Amino acid sequence: METIRQVVVHRMIERLQSDYGDFIEGVKGFSTIPEFFRDYLYSPPNKEKRDATLEQLYGKLKSITGPEMTENIHKLILLIQISDDLDRSTAKALLDGPLKNDPSSHATISDDEMEEAIFRAGGYENRIKQIELICETLSFFFALSKLPFIKLVMAPIKVAASLVGAEDLVGTMEKGYEISREIKDMKPFVQAFRERETAYVERLWARSAR
Repeated sequence: METIRQVVVHRMIERLQSDYGDFIEGVKGFSTIPEFFRDYLYSPPNKEKRDATLEQLYGKLKSITGPEMTENIHKLILLIQISDDLDRSTAKALLDGPLKNDPSSHATISDDEMEEAIFRAGGYENRIKQIELICETLSFFFALSKLPFIKLVMAPIKVAASLVGAEDLVGTMEKGYEISREIKDMKPFVQAFRERETAYVERLWARSAR
């Protein structure tokens, strides 16, 4: 299952690189966005450990940080959880469908088969919610990157993370605002992402539901 989940993530990153080439190749600061999605949101080195500590960290943060910061971190946690559920559901649909007889043939999966698996996996509402959470998370990282005393802001979050073994989530946040420093304006990308991804999901559901 994990191997096929990784295939789902890899194909999604490939699509993002293609669909957002106008930003990735043409606007300063966006070239590292696909890498961030792959290596920090979807497939970090210590993914299982990170995911297991997310709710514990949220519980700690509620008594340490302000409500706005806590809410934004909670949205990041929800994004990670929803994305993982959707990727695993899509992987299962592939294993129940085109990969049923030979899971090792995953390299030959066509775009149509991948998109059909996304539809068969269901979760339309969560896919729309995932899009919104990604937009809000990117905006959150961008806002963090412009704070003059970001190290002071992050200090209590790091302490809370260390108490529950959630340092990897802090690493995701730090990488998020690090790449955002190179971006002059996140709004055009967020708007384009929201519109294009919503249209993509709507197209999949309209086509596959026929």
